[in-house]
Formats: sequence, structure tokens, C-alpha cells
Amino acid sequence: MIPIGETHDGRADMTNFEMDLFDTRMHTLKTVKDEEEACCSGSSSRNSVVKPACLPITIVSILIIALVFLPLFNDEDLEAPLKMALATQCGDTCSLNLVESIPTGISFPSGPKNADTAETWIKIIDDTEEVLDMAALYWNMIDEERHPSSRKGSLVLEALIRAGQRGVRIRIAQSLPADGNATYADSERLRVEAHAEVRNVNMTRLVGSGVLHTKFIISDMKRVYIGSANMDWKSLTEVKELGVHVAECGCVATDLYRVFSIYWRLGEEDARIPSKWPISYRTPYNLEHPMPITVNREIMGRLFISSSPPGFNPKGREDDKDAIVALIGRATKSVSVAVMDYIPTTLYMHENSYWPVLDVALRDAAYRGVQVRLLVSQWDHSKKAAIPYLRSLLAINDALPEKRDKRGSISIRVFTVPSTPEKIPFTRVNHNKYMVADDTAYIGTSNWAGDYFITTAGVGFALESAAVAAQLQRVYERDWSSQYAKDL
Repeated sequence: MIPIGETHDGRADMTNFEMDLFDTRMHTLKTVKDEEEACCSGSSSRNSVVKPACLPITIVSILIIALVFLPLFNDEDLEAPLKMALATQCGDTCSLNLVESIPTGISFPSGPKNADTAETWIKIIDDTEEVLDMAALYWNMIDEERHPSSRKGSLVLEALIRAGQRGVRIRIAQSLPADGNATYADSERLRVEAHAEVRNVNMTRLVGSGVLHTKFIISDMKRVYIGSANMDWKSLTEVKELGVHVAECGCVATDLYRVFSIYWRLGEEDARIPSKWPISYRTPYNLEHPMPITVNREIMGRLFISSSPPGFNPKGREDDKDAIVALIGRATKSVSVAVMDYIPTTLYMHENSYWPVLDVALRDAAYRGVQVRLLVSQWDHSKKAAIPYLRSLLAINDALPEKRDKRGSISIRVFTVPSTPEKIPFTRVNHNKYMVADDTAYIGTSNWAGDYFITTAGVGFALESAAVAAQLQRVYERDWSSQYAKDL
């Protein structure tokens, strides 16, 4: 384990990758200086004159210095949305809360009761003073049919309009609408009434297919929400969702802002993924060098934010797929997964293919002696092909070896949200996407199918903390043992 506050070479964690660059530049300058001294030796520092023979070296030296230092001042680099430096260290003010949407008619006699998604969003928005950055798949906050449970969506949209009208700068990166229209009605309303800046990210043009499936909010570079809930009134009252709210925590907001900045740049007209991302888009935080953090003034943890697809990831950013595989690979006791869709294939490509990356990781964990559990959603739009793949996971239980007096296992339950007389389309589903692997809590925005990691934009929030992992595990146990879950 790397000591908290240090990286592999002992430097302060926030400055490691900048210092690596600095070391390279200093070495370059030393080489240039040595060459100049060798060429122009014999001259005093007061009366030195560049000899004619030294002119070529001098010109080359100037060019080298320009090439080395100009990237530091490149306008393409990250621009802080506030007139302030991006946070480089975590203080002791960070707070963390799990956030849920519980569908109407659903009740749990026991277990945790977490903060409400709509109420959390409204608080984040109302607390914003300067800048609000949002990433969304789509917008559907206003229900034209006026279902009784749609009121929370209207309240969130009204809070956003209030924020824009009081001078908050709102920026929205959203997935390009599937029908080719330039906007969604709600984000267009925010553009007009709240002066929001809106950009569409065209994943088909950028990577060939897919969508921007991310769901997060950044407020004043110190508050964030990451989770499964879409900007849809149904995600607030008719779909079961889970996310995390981190407040007064500039270090986390800064790292998530680096992801938003990539979406914002790729939302420009005719944008293309660069062959190499500018240095300021990079992050020093990943699986091997996580961010040391204290939340709620007492919980110590180590955090990183992962992202997909790979082309969206600058140097240092952990690929989302790799993060999940590595966290499963590190587990020695248990892995608990809750996800809407689980299938080891691609689903939405022109020619779908077998994609067993996560499936193999789970099988490997069980073989090593880990207790693996999957809580998968069952609803009107579940993939029928997923059931045989899930059953194949169960089929290996009899073949798992006993190692060091323990034997791994795989258990699977399906979670069904009961329907209501209203029959609202695309509702009544457990839309969660999270995992607890030993002492690490992982909360993501992607379903577990190949497309979501190959051509779809998503993020994962991974926090190694026994206390936070225990909180998330309690949510999992509540759902696993509830009346809505049954064995596959």
C-alpha cells in the first residue's frame, strides 16, 4: 500500500505528474545550457558575446525552450470555470452521503434510508453561487400527462431556472438526441430562460456508435453528484436509483471537472478526439495512486474516478472497465454487484460480439474463494439472452475448488419493482449500477454490457473505505433480502 499523501516516488500526490514533466524540462534546459557554455566558453558573464559559430546552437536552443514551455500556456488546456485555481488538495471539510430514488409504492421494513435524489439535486442547485456543470444522457423533467409522481421533476427544473436567473453560469453536456434534433425541450428551456450553455456530444461521430450515458453534477467546483439517475422525472419517483453526493470537497470536484471538460470540448462542432490530450486534462489519481481523502471528518479513504470509453481518457485516468476488473481482482472475501443489465456481449452495435471481460473477472474471483453475488433487474425490457449467461455463472459452483479452507460461490437474484395501474413507459425498474468489493465502494453510471465500456461515455466513483463500503453494503443487503428479490 502507498502511504496516504504520497505516490510511488514519495512526492506529494497532486503534483506528481506535473513534477515528472518539470523534471523532463529541467533536464532539457540543463542540456541546452551545457551546450551553450561549451560553445561560448571563455566569455565572462558580464561581457559575453555570442560568437558567430554559436548562432546555430543558440537558435536551436531557443526553439527547444519554446517547444518545452509553450504547452504550459496552451489555450487548449483546462480552463477553470471560476476565477480561482483548481483545487489540488483535500481539506477536512468533505462530506459524503449516499443518495437514492425509491419508486412509489416500494417500502423496506428495515435497512438504511438514504437521502432523496430530487431533494439532493435541489439543494446542490440552490447552494450554487457561480457555476453549475452537468452531464446528462437526455432531459425529461416535465411530464405532459401530469402524473401525480412527476412533481419532483418540475421542482428540479424550476430550481435550475432560478439558478440561471440569479446569475449562475449553467453548462450542460448532453448526448446528441437520437432523432437528430439539436436539443431536448427541457435543456432548450434552460438555454432560453436560465441562459444555460448547451453542447451535444455526438458519440457516433466520435467513436462510431454509443451515447453519453454519464449522469453527474458539479457545483461551484466543490459539490458533486454521481449516480444512476437520469435527468428524467421518472428517475426521481418511478425508477430505483442510487448515487453519491460529495459536498464541500474541491479535490473531488476538480477531478470530476476534468472529465466534464473533455465532454465540453468534444461537444464543440466537428470536434474530434485528439491523438494526445493536453496535460491539464490528465489526472494524478487512479487505481495505483488514489486520492487520499477524509469524509465526514472521521472516515479516511482513498478515491479515484474512472471513465469510459478509452479514447476519452487522458494519461492517468483509469479506464472504467479496467477499474471494475481490478477491484474484483483485488477482492479476497466478497463482491456484491447491483446492476440493471448484465450480459457478456455487446448489445447495440451493427455486429454484436461476445464480450466476457467482466464475466471472466467474476468467475475468477469465485474460483479464488470469493463470495460473489449479483442482483440483476427484471423488467419489461430485460434482455432474454441474459438469463442463459447468468445461469452459466451459477453452473460453475459445483466445480469451484476449496482453497485454504474456503470455497467461493456465485449467487444471483433478480429484483423486480412491482408495476402500478398507471403503466408509465420505461419505469418500475432497479436502475442501480454499483458494487461493493471487500472495503471498496464503487458507484457507476454504466450497465454491465460491452457497449457501455467500448463506445459509451460513463464514469465510476471508487472509494476504498471500510466505513463507506459498509454503508453501501447495507443498501445491498436490504435489497437482496427484500420481498422484491428472488433467486434466479
